[in-house]
Amino acid sequence: MTGDHSDNDPQGVNAREHGRGSVEIYADIREHGAGKYKVRIIDLSQSGFRIATSTHIRDDRAIFLTLPGFAAMEARIAWHRGNEYGCRFDSSLHEAIYEHIVSSHPSLKIVES
Repeated sequence: MTGDHSDNDPQGVNAREHGRGSVEIYADIREHGAGKYKVRIIDLSQSGFRIATSTHIRDDRAIFLTLPGFAAMEARIAWHRGNEYGCRFDSSLHEAIYEHIVSSHPSLKIVES
């Protein structure tokens, strides 16, 4: 399940069924049966998110993402490459919640021309 990034999951369903918003969010991740630690969310969609972390995340466990002001949301690792992980929510975010999060946490990344 881990390895190079792919837009398709193992079942052939398009993992990019929703648009992605570039964000900068520091959040908590907890693996099932383990402690929690901070991660940086790089982008977010209604169906998933991409994080950067120096902590190795096992792909055989459920993970729980806690965004500031929200309850923990269950997800699974879809892929990883180096210190980045692509994750898929078990239940998609409602569009209004997604829009609120993206507008509240825009990426500060400078785009080069």
